Amino acid sequence: MTAWEEAIEASIFTFIEELERRGFRAEGNALGGMVGEGDAAVRVRIDLPDAFPYAPPVVSPPATFPRSWHRERSGAMCLYPADGRDGLPWLDVEQFLALVARWIAESRSGWPGDFPDLDLERYFEQADNPLVVYGDLDALNNKFVQLRCEGGVLRLKGPGSIPKKKRIGRNRAFGYVTSIGEPNVPPTNWDDLTAAIPAHDVKRIQTAVADGRFNYLIVRYSRSRVDAAMVLGVWKDEAGGLCVASVRSASESLATLTMRAGANGNALAESRVAVVGVGAIGSFVCDLLARAGIGAITAIDPDIVRPGNLIRHAADAESVGATKPRAVKDLVGSRPYNSTAVTVATDIPSPREVMTLFAGHDLVIDATAAGDATHLLAQAAIAGGHRLLSVCVQEEGKVVRVDVVPPVDGKPIPATVFGPPPTREELRFEAGCGDPVSQTPAFAVVEAAALTVRHAVGLLLGSPASGAGTSRDYR
Repeated sequence: MTAWEEAIEASIFTFIEELERRGFRAEGNALGGMVGEGDAAVRVRIDLPDAFPYAPPVVSPPATFPRSWHRERSGAMCLYPADGRDGLPWLDVEQFLALVARWIAESRSGWPGDFPDLDLERYFEQADNPLVVYGDLDALNNKFVQLRCEGGVLRLKGPGSIPKKKRIGRNRAFGYVTSIGEPNVPPTNWDDLTAAIPAHDVKRIQTAVADGRFNYLIVRYSRSRVDAAMVLGVWKDEAGGLCVASVRSASESLATLTMRAGANGNALAESRVAVVGVGAIGSFVCDLLARAGIGAITAIDPDIVRPGNLIRHAADAESVGATKPRAVKDLVGSRPYNSTAVTVATDIPSPREVMTLFAGHDLVIDATAAGDATHLLAQAAIAGGHRLLSVCVQEEGKVVRVDVVPPVDGKPIPATVFGPPPTREELRFEAGCGDPVSQTPAFAVVEAAALTVRHAVGLLLGSPASGAGTSRDYR
């Protein structure tokens, strides 16, 4: 036995020994014992999965224990959320049994004050169907709906009556939207659902399934006053009854999709940002600004996308030959949840135009890595009382820096002290380009863009990440 295997066996032995000290006894391959005090005590079964101690024990109450939330389909207790497993907390047997006792008490009382875990589909059998994607369901309640297969996704397209005689195409399907309100306990089958679905909906669904032209039931529900929905596949069994199984589904409503943009997405919706230079770093800056919820971006760059740019640019191969601002606009606009308006420009502002650029935007970002343009923008920001973020990677990506110009407070961050330039043998050249090709890796570009957007959001919201900027030196 290896040292690794010995360590695992020792963990198992210690865990079992601690349970036995508290009155648990072996029951086949499991341990059985009482949890709780007096009349409230419950006999539970504890199984150790193959992945123990790196997976939690499986704890099951008696078969007669009332059904409740936070249970697996097997009946086992759901004790540890995925984000609550740091440090393997179940190895502290005292805390582990206290959590089991708390689960029992919460289950009996109906989980008052419970988080709105919107995972009702987990309590049903699982079906291996395509992902069903739906939008806003408010206008579709108690209606038949049509779905269409688009690649590997089945998308709800809107209301639609099931045709009586016309053959249904292979790429089409039909469903029905209903509601079960806020269930006290999770339903697990069709019989449970019929007790919660309005009677006229039950009849319509049963008739549609009997005709063999109906596939999906979209069930709306809520927990702790938070709305959700699940999708069930529906079919007849051999006895003529209805069977249901949960289907993977997801909302694509704007509210759902923008939820992950960050807590400040709404506050940034009116912000206007100009990005001068939308090559490697600038393209990702624009992309991340749009994902954060910025209302408007002006993308400025005179260059076009070449094949070699794709290693470090956010654009895809379809953008080769297009101007870099156009490639950025197409990239941002390709997302169905995008709410950012992108304006394209191919002329770097002249000294006479630069103040207009600052006046028309809440923030200007310089990602040109060009000394003349950077100097112009920096001097204009200082002279006009505006704010500029200037971003660059140096030393072939080993230095990433973002400068706030002028600094919000204090002095600028120190200038980079450069090492010796690369030798002739270390330089690389591309046909049609007189300058050496930068060897900066893409990960440095993405890091620089992310750091820039962190500073940009801070400045726009009046809470700067740093008054002068940030320099990261990895040499």
